[in-house]
Amino acid sequence: MSYEFITLKQEGRVLTISLNRPPTNPLNGVFGQELFKAFSEAEQMEDITVVIITSALEKAFIAGADIKEMAAQDAAEAEQFSKLLQGANNILNRMKKIVIAAINGHALGGGCELALACDYRLMTSGKALIGLPEAGLGIIPGAGGTQRLPRLVGLSKALDILLRGRTMSPQEALAIGLVDKLIEPENFQAEVMQFAQELAAGAGKALGYIKAAVYEGIDFPLEQALAVERKYSAENSKTHDAKEGLTAFVEKRRPEFKNE
Repeated sequence: MSYEFITLKQEGRVLTISLNRPPTNPLNGVFGQELFKAFSEAEQMEDITVVIITSALEKAFIAGADIKEMAAQDAAEAEQFSKLLQGANNILNRMKKIVIAAINGHALGGGCELALACDYRLMTSGKALIGLPEAGLGIIPGAGGTQRLPRLVGLSKALDILLRGRTMSPQEALAIGLVDKLIEPENFQAEVMQFAQELAAGAGKALGYIKAAVYEGIDFPLEQALAVERKYSAENSKTHDAKEGLTAFVEKRRPEFKNE
């Protein structure tokens, strides 16, 4: 599948989705459609265990939406745009692959919301900002920010960020748990890929089922959530990797996982 603003590159079991809409990857309808299609394509790639989402631009991951386009939207168009971006981000949560946001520049508004939908958020140290500044523009986050941020950093911190339209440094984002790790810019791409390859070397099916169990069960009462865990445990037990991992342990050797 061809894209105007996105490139996909596979290295072993790792797929890198690189975003390139200069100058700052502003989100508009066309770009949102491409994100939806690229994430859907990645979800269907059976030989992929880990997906990295990053920017081809030097200073911006995604620095927000295309404000000129948003300003021209009526209420129905604004709702459709929100639904499009929410749908794209929901794919990241749903896919049984580990998704890493490699935040190599400003991640504001929709960029922060995309990162929130990923499983890991690795960010460059330095001057880049991350946050949800929408309230300062008289609008609200519409791509999942009001829902995912409280689940990640807690209600009180999330409300403060949302209500004051706050953006923050990488160091502050790390301190509140918004990002998982800071990496020096000169080492960023190499360290992200090393981390991704380490994850991809594991039992891909088990990783996917673990992720599915967590996201599906987290908002359920405990007994219902445990039923979700049993369901995915049973499904995973049928895989090659589950059998290989147990056999390798008994035989005292390293397992050879095949993501099958």
